[in-house]
Amino acid sequence: MALARCDEHKPDNSGDDYHTYALPVGYPQTAVTCDVADCHNPARLWLTKDERQRFLAGERVFSVAGGTRLRVADDLFPN
Repeated sequence: MALARCDEHKPDNSGDDYHTYALPVGYPQTAVTCDVADCHNPARLWLTKDERQRFLAGERVFSVAGGTRLRVADDLFPN
């Protein structure tokens, strides 16, 4: 499952490997905020290896915790 994290709270890769991210539509003027408690910074959507493959195959909507689905732009960035 994708993670919504800002630049200050990048994933630590302790479980799933989050090596790439995509930007939510409208970033940085996005409604998507970091999922770390008490952080309200705009978030990037960090993708697992499987989600990265789906992104490369054309998928642009990904789920985050709580079942929320987010649409991302067409660019993919390495960590």
